[in-house]
Amino acid sequence: MTYTYYTADVFTETAFQGAQIAVFPNAQDIGDEQMALIAREINLSETVFVSNTEQDSHFKLRIFTPLKEVSFAGHPVLATAKALVEEGMIGLTDGKASVCFQQKAGDLSVNLEQREGETLFVQFSLSSDPVIDRYTPRASELAALLSIDENDIDTHTFQTRLVSINLPYLILPLASQAAVRKARFDMKAWSQSSAPAMAAQEILVFSNHTDNSDTDFHARLLGPSIGIHEDPPIGSAMPCFTGYLGSHDAIREGTYTFIIDRGTAATRRSVLAIEMDNHADKATALRVGGNVVLVSKNTLLLS
Repeated sequence: MTYTYYTADVFTETAFQGAQIAVFPNAQDIGDEQMALIAREINLSETVFVSNTEQDSHFKLRIFTPLKEVSFAGHPVLATAKALVEEGMIGLTDGKASVCFQQKAGDLSVNLEQREGETLFVQFSLSSDPVIDRYTPRASELAALLSIDENDIDTHTFQTRLVSINLPYLILPLASQAAVRKARFDMKAWSQSSAPAMAAQEILVFSNHTDNSDTDFHARLLGPSIGIHEDPPIGSAMPCFTGYLGSHDAIREGTYTFIIDRGTAATRRSVLAIEMDNHADKATALRVGGNVVLVSKNTLLLS
């Protein structure tokens, strides 16, 4: 049998930037074991398998990394939307459409917009109600495990906090984008610190002092399971990050919009547009958006 699949670059307006995602738009005949094997063979950060549902404009998504299936991921939403538009499975009216993507973690409302001469923009809605712990390792420990200086940690506006929605993130504000870029995870210093006792396996470092005029934050993920030269996508951390921002006195009640990027032009820069509704005693409503570029259309041969 043969299956068509697409690859797309997401959270970018430029091919060969952003994160690479593969999408199988008609995957209802592919079994679970085959999905896992295909994802391992394609070997991108995520591969999406799409099936139709009985409801119009509702699509079921199964998302696999090369190692396992995941219940939620943001990048595949953008790639899937683009692939389904290309296949004619989503039609745009006046350049817009609204659909529902069903992931294992729940349903996502997704809005698409494509203006003439521009790339497709995709936005999806989430709710963020994290558990936030203000007890974190000392600055000296954090500097050692990130191979930075203590004065690279900037707590004037934001503080280091442990933020958890299903998975905990240790979120750490740094003084500059240069500090974010130079950080290197030190396994020995990590093991000797109090950080492992917090159960956080990923550290989100960020700065609100960026090198690009079109962004408000620059961020990066590090941790014991992330390679020293890796710069993985940050989309899955956005519910925790927006909840983190909302926990600070500097972020008052109301709606905020900001742009956060990761990587550089040399390391596939991604640009995420975030809207967040911050209200006391309520879960933060957030909307994550970005552009997506179709890169290839392929045929998989299965005997």
